[in-house]
Amino acid sequence: MKRLLVLAAVALVTTFVPASASAQTPATGGVGEKYWIEFSATWWQPGAEGSLASDRLGLIGSQIDFAQDLALESARFTDFRLVLRPAKKHRFRFQYTPIEFTGSSVLSRDITFAGKVYPISLPVSSTLGWHVWRVGYEWDFFYKPRGFVGVMIQTGVTEFHASLDSIVGSGEVTGTAPLFEFGLAGRFYPIRHLAVNMEGSGLKLTNLEPDTMLKTMALDFSATYNFTNYVGVSGGWRRTKTNLQIDSDRGDLTFSGLWLGGVVRY
Repeated sequence: MKRLLVLAAVALVTTFVPASASAQTPATGGVGEKYWIEFSATWWQPGAEGSLASDRLGLIGSQIDFAQDLALESARFTDFRLVLRPAKKHRFRFQYTPIEFTGSSVLSRDITFAGKVYPISLPVSSTLGWHVWRVGYEWDFFYKPRGFVGVMIQTGVTEFHASLDSIVGSGEVTGTAPLFEFGLAGRFYPIRHLAVNMEGSGLKLTNLEPDTMLKTMALDFSATYNFTNYVGVSGGWRRTKTNLQIDSDRGDLTFSGLWLGGVVRY
């Protein structure tokens, strides 16, 4: 991830340098950069990859694969983001991402989950939920009329829940963990109305609380077409990866896929 962030920063800077070196014509700023408040909603349809395990009642939990064991189906979710921009190089960011998956399958092996044993050939229904709240600050240390490069710090809360239901019983695990991330964001305008955006963040925290570990990584590549300074449409590709341990519950989750959305500003 560090290499990707460095390459993104180099690409953005090298894009702006030739433009700043040319003094014959004044630079024209990109459409969509003059605002105080920006709100966006995106519709994201990621696939769920990864596994989870839960130890209970002296039983070691199985490593349960989302695709092979639970057959979780991809679904469409809405991601909400708000940006407050009191000054040209300063942005306060707010984000809420609710993710919910469901699935039905027939087990191809015995699995142990939350203190219960589910035998082979048993039909099961499953749910997986992942809700994230983020609050952050971004400082654009490099700013030009046609784009910027900035650093950001984010904090928040992540909530996780998973359940299995069957005729022999049901089990559920839930957990909440604090979230801290550092990252890099950038944007450039190849033409006035089109913005190309790149963003990456992540961090690893251990021993934040007893038996709690969190490792996160997020990448987002997108483009926004701004009809005016106040309205635009956007689309891109997003990937988030999280390794989480809370007490005796462990999860390794990866969500990735294309998204489409809209943005309004004031």
